[in-house]
Amino acid sequence: MERALDAYRKGSFVIVYDADGREEECDLFLPAESCEPDHIRQMRKDGGGLIFLMVRPDIRDKLGLPFLQEMFPQMSREHPVLKALISDDIPYDNRSSFSLAINHRNTFTGITDNDRALTVRSFGDLAIRVQEMSEAEALSDFGEHFRSPGHIPICIASDHILETRFGHTELSCALSTMAGLSGVSVGCEIMGDDGKAMPKDAVREYAILNEIPFLEGHRIIKAWGGWKGDWKRSYTPKVHDERRVFPTEDGPSCPSVTLPGKRGLRVMASGVFDLMHPGHLSFLEQAKALGDELVVVVARDVTVQNLKRHPIMNERARREMVAAIRCVDTAVLGYENDRYRIVREIDPDIIALGYDQHQDEITLESELAAQGIEVELVRLDKRAGDMQATSELLHRIRKEGGC
Repeated sequence: MERALDAYRKGSFVIVYDADGREEECDLFLPAESCEPDHIRQMRKDGGGLIFLMVRPDIRDKLGLPFLQEMFPQMSREHPVLKALISDDIPYDNRSSFSLAINHRNTFTGITDNDRALTVRSFGDLAIRVQEMSEAEALSDFGEHFRSPGHIPICIASDHILETRFGHTELSCALSTMAGLSGVSVGCEIMGDDGKAMPKDAVREYAILNEIPFLEGHRIIKAWGGWKGDWKRSYTPKVHDERRVFPTEDGPSCPSVTLPGKRGLRVMASGVFDLMHPGHLSFLEQAKALGDELVVVVARDVTVQNLKRHPIMNERARREMVAAIRCVDTAVLGYENDRYRIVREIDPDIIALGYDQHQDEITLESELAAQGIEVELVRLDKRAGDMQATSELLHRIRKEGGC
């Protein structure tokens, strides 16, 4: 760590491997304010991945940078393609950190080594300047020197660095901050010649040969956890609705939606929701009536298959159908291997159980308590006139359809 921090303060490269079970990639990192054309060339030739900026959340707040993942739903009515392309199935994480892509206004095409170095270095310098600016002054400065779209994508670190997300963006921001620098880095994934990310051991050999410090993400996480610098004490996230993600030994998996802050009594319901029918609507309407907002967890395809049934609709389609129901405030995908992790993240006041869901309340309550989760369980009734369960409908389809 000390060697890496010293290299950063000197404006030199550091290589960071994120984690087993995540992207499992090594990135070249450099302080953005130190970037020169030779650095871009080295990333382009020795790295080969995407060259991008990694930005601390306080700088995002000053400049008003949006997450593209949050912009797409807002713009989808005018541009339906954005809804079709929603990134709710990232296999290694719970959300995308991408924001805008920029060029410096003094660039020509924006893609040459000289142009990209100017954009990166100037943004690093801007990040230092905006610390003492108002948001209006920072935005004016940003617009004066940069335009979008451009050739340098920006990725934004999560509000709670290395607590809610553990990607290269957060790792680089922590490294830059602990080194006393701008909080902005430029990075590039290191690719191999086989069409995949270069293996960690091969990258380590490259690092030794080129005298570049090599770190695994857990070392930065540990150092950041013990760091007591001013930034940690002084920064308060402007947005307080970010969902907390709890890391597990096998790395983060991928629920689909970041939850807003609580809006009163939060009710959680869960299910497969395949072949939607009035029984599902009855269940969800009863659940919503228990509180002020309803968050629905839709079972993953793998989970359904473990119940000895292949879903008719895939998990993305099932989540989208549930999300479209008027009484549902938010619909998310669950986790594949930890049924309690999503409960901790949603933090419900009430869990609604359907009349035909087979969990025993006493056993479930005991299991939740063992996980440190205190929540009220409510078993809902089958209303008169409800249709059969999905399994019964499938049986009828097979019988009457001859399949």
